[in-house]
Order: sequence, then C-alpha cells, then structure tokens
Amino acid sequence: MDTSHRASDCLDYGYDAPYSGQGNTQRKGLMTYKQFTQELEDDVSPGEAENRYQEYKASYISTQKEVYFDQHKNEDWLKDMYHPTNLLSVIKRRNELCRTAAKKLILDLRSGTLDLGPGMTAGAASKSGNESDGISADDEDYDNKRSHHRVLIKETEPLSDAPKAHPVSSHYRRIQTDIEQTLALVQKLDEEKGIVGNILSTGDHGNSDGDKSHAGSTGPIVIVRGLTTVKGLEGLELLDTLLTYLWRVHGVDYYGMSESKNAKGLRHVRADKKSTNTSRSSSADWEKKLDSFWQERLTTGKDPLVALTAKDKIDASADKNLESYVTKVKDDKYGWKYGCGAKGCIKIFHAPEFVLKHLNLKHLDLVSKLTLKVQDDIYFQNYMNDPSAPGGIPVIQQHAPKQDRIQQRPTSTELGVSGEQNCFAVEIPTPPILIPVPGAGPLGPFVPASPEVVMQMMRGQGSQHGMNSAMLGPMMPMYPPRPPNPRPLRSYKDLDDPGEEVTAVDYRSL
Repeated sequence: MDTSHRASDCLDYGYDAPYSGQGNTQRKGLMTYKQFTQELEDDVSPGEAENRYQEYKASYISTQKEVYFDQHKNEDWLKDMYHPTNLLSVIKRRNELCRTAAKKLILDLRSGTLDLGPGMTAGAASKSGNESDGISADDEDYDNKRSHHRVLIKETEPLSDAPKAHPVSSHYRRIQTDIEQTLALVQKLDEEKGIVGNILSTGDHGNSDGDKSHAGSTGPIVIVRGLTTVKGLEGLELLDTLLTYLWRVHGVDYYGMSESKNAKGLRHVRADKKSTNTSRSSSADWEKKLDSFWQERLTTGKDPLVALTAKDKIDASADKNLESYVTKVKDDKYGWKYGCGAKGCIKIFHAPEFVLKHLNLKHLDLVSKLTLKVQDDIYFQNYMNDPSAPGGIPVIQQHAPKQDRIQQRPTSTELGVSGEQNCFAVEIPTPPILIPVPGAGPLGPFVPASPEVVMQMMRGQGSQHGMNSAMLGPMMPMYPPRPPNPRPLRSYKDLDDPGEEVTAVDYRSL
C-alpha cells in the first residue's frame, strides 16, 4: 500500500508546521489550548474554540501517526503488532504461551503454593489485596467459611500500588455475580486458545445448597484435588483464584474492564468498602458498565488479536478477485466444466465453488498477491485504530524562549555603521524629534523637526561629548533660545511672611 501521499499533507494538519508567533520563530509540537486560542479570531466563543482545538488535536495526532507508520511500516516488530499475515504466527505463539502459563498455574493451585497477588507473576505484591476487609455483616460468613490455602509471600511491590475497583465490588451480592461471570470468561477464553484440562472451568463444580458438608454457604464450589489433599474453593477464595487466572493467563483485568495482548503491571483489586462513601447511583452505574462490557465479550466479542486479522474481509476480497481465474471449459463427454486459470494449472472441476476452493488451497502465492492491497489497508487501519499505538503520543509544543519573543536589534549592515559602534546602534525606525513652534511655551505646541535640523542637533550633541551621532541613543530635543519678554518685571511681596522679629505669646495668661 502506498501511503506516501499522507506524509505530504503534514503541513496542512499542523505536524512539523512552523508556528508563526511572536518573534516569527519556528517550533514543532502540538500546541496547548492556550497557544491554540491565541491563533483564533477574537469573536470565537469558548465552546467553538474547544471544538476546534479537539479537531486540531485529532488531526495532528492522526497525521503524526501516519508519518510514523510510513517510516516504520516495513519493520517486522510493527508488522507483528498489526499486520494480518504476521499476526497469524503471533497468535499461534501466544496460544502456546497461554497454555504453558495455565498449566503452571494449575500445578501451583494443586500444590497449594498459588500466589493470589495482583501482579502478572507470583509474588508481585505482598498479599493478594482481595481480602474481605470492608465486607458488610451479610458477607462475614465468607471469611469464616473460606478455606485458607498456603500462599507464597514475596515482598516485591506494595499492594497500595494496585488500582482499586469500585467499593461495591466487595458486596456479597456483587461477589456472587462476579464468580459466575469470571467462570464463564475462563471457559470461553480457554476454548479460544485451545486450553484443556483446566479444573477451574471443567473440574468438579458443586453447589453448596445441596451439600451437607458446606451447609449454610452459597455459590459454586470448585473441587481441587492435590497429591495428598482434596479441598473446595468457594466465595472470595474462588473469585480471587479466577481473577488471578484471567490476569496471568489471558491478560484480562476483570475489574479494570480490559483485555490486553501485552498485559503488564498490576490488575485492579477490590477496594475497602468502609473507607469510601459512594452513592447508590454511582454503584449502579459502575456495575452496569462492568456487566455490559463482559457480557458483550461473552456473547459477540472476539479475541482482540484474532479480530485484527480480519479474516472474513480478506476471504471476501480473495473470492472476488479469484472469480476471474475460474474458466468455463466445454467437454464433449461431460458438457460444461470449470477449470483453474492459474498459470500452469490444468485442473478441471464440476462447479465454480470447487475451483475457488482449489485456488485457496493450492495457489497460496496467487491468493496472497491478489489480497496484498487489502491486507496492507487492514495493516494501516489496525495501527491507526489503536489509541496506544507507538508514535501516537504527541510532543507538546514548547513556549518560545524569552530572547525569541524580544524584537531583535537591527544588524550593523542595516544601520550602515561598523566597528565598535555596533554595540550602541540605534533601533530603527527612530521616532521623530519634536520641537516647539517659535514663540510657544514649554507646553507646546510642538511640530516634527526637519531632517536638516535633526542632523544639526545630533552633530552638535556628538561634538560636545566627542562621540559620533551613530553612537547616540534616544535624546531630548534641543530647543531654540527664547526671545526676551518685553513686559517689565513686577515686584512680589508675601503677605504671610512673619518678618525678622517674631513676638512670643504666653498662653498661660489666656
């Protein structure tokens, strides 16, 4: 697929485009909202400015990803992430790793050494974090009746680093729903990856309502048979085991509502219900979101990696392109037959569908050639549709340095001076020098001085100080001498002047 035309549109969308700001500097990066609004018209409303900025940001990121894709599209590591052909081998290797991880986890479960921590590996947290702290009085029977199997404690990462789910996840009713839902998820995902023999999904399940040995408890029970012991998982212990299995084997963060092909870090754990006050509406909204997300995955959802291969779309395109390779042949004995139009093939079939099947099985090179364009299109769309794809995080445009925002002084060539005079060069254009009108007072009126008068004034000041006129900075105008006032001067006497003698007043006699 030729995607070179997309790179040519970068400047139109703002990627690597020069930013014409104060100082006429050129900088790269995504403009902040403040920088963007400074480029808008003055009459743009705040709502419209926000919409325009979101459009600009989406266009910028899209263009940046297109440029990144054009630069790295032929590299194997990017193809392994998004190309439908490479993904087939990636899925195969992934399924093998999942089967190995599942086998190891079940062995740890049988031996009683399974760590129920939220990490991807055993010992990723000091404890599971899914304890029954914060459970209401109706839920306390879980903690009393659960079987505590041995847990390997490894102090590597604090539990506080694990993200917390909504406090309603610790309620008795919610725990029952989550057990049923996680059991269904384990069964479906194991089937997709070819995992067999998982006792959590195919082992002995019982309901304690009809079991006298577990009288008083409710919910499903998974029987785990070890080498020397037999135990039943129920309640919180069963849910924690299912959550750990989903995270370490399938990359499913149940409470985080995510299924990742590259899961890492810590999964969500149940929060302490007593430490947070939440409204019923927020609890109901969170539960609705959680259930709808996983019910969609259970009913109509596909494996995320398998969905990226777009097999149905590629097969449909292949059948459409292969129809031109189905030839109709006249046979004297059997009538009309259908032959294979591939180069060097003389096979004859009774119906066109058999020819298409033959082409798909025996002429893979031809099929791959005909579907190359659609595969490249799917490759590009898979990359663009991934919000966390490499190259999709924009670099924020930095503010212009202070010296870039200050207007630069003109060069010595522009001023027409040279040598040591450059350091005192006057900025141009020089403001006009005003002189008073002949006969005017110090308050004016004033008029601009003619160039001849200005030059004469500059030469006069320069000669006084032994400096060239080009070395002078801004100066005060020189006024012509005022003519003498013909009016005679009048005398002035201050009536409040106490004079030379001051009479002392004795206030005691008053």
